[in-house]
Amino acid sequence: MGPSGSGKSTLLNIVGLLDRHTSGEVRFRGAPLPRINGRAASALRRDHINYLFQSFALISASTAMENILISLHGVRGRRRTKENQIMDLLGRLGLQHVAHDKVMTLSGGERQRVALARCILKPGELILADEPTGALDDALAEIALIEMLDLQKDYGKTLLVVTHDHRVADRCDRVFELVTKSRRDVLTVDHELRR
Repeated sequence: MGPSGSGKSTLLNIVGLLDRHTSGEVRFRGAPLPRINGRAASALRRDHINYLFQSFALISASTAMENILISLHGVRGRRRTKENQIMDLLGRLGLQHVAHDKVMTLSGGERQRVALARCILKPGELILADEPTGALDDALAEIALIEMLDLQKDYGKTLLVVTHDHRVADRCDRVFELVTKSRRDVLTVDHELRR
């Protein structure tokens, strides 16, 4: 949690092996993370880390089903079984009726839920969410947040969210506030916020 410019997205990108850190150490399962351009980093991103971007990062010309299937490429199992899993999850999210619609025709809330379904079904225990409700109105943001937290728990995923929205932070198990110190803008984790 923190204001715009405090480094929330940068920190998330470092944890997700998308950006390099300039100091300190980042560890995953007790071991230092590899360089971001190596094979080990690629394997970690592929097998353990899922991203829920504010822009959703969906392929507009593909269907909701195709967008989720792409994330399951390389996962063992029959296509039909995967499609059934996708339909079950889309049903839970109230989206079965748009499974075969092109993403470009979906509303912002529907796109957000398709992106969430992709993260939930893709193997990997860590979901990194960058302002996941930022593009949604208040009512949709509340619904999306509840869905995201419920699914995260039901599927045994760890969810790391960056946000400036106190409503999002209030629903999280642990909250850390990022602050900048002095003119050098040194990023620090100030303290765990108490509720």
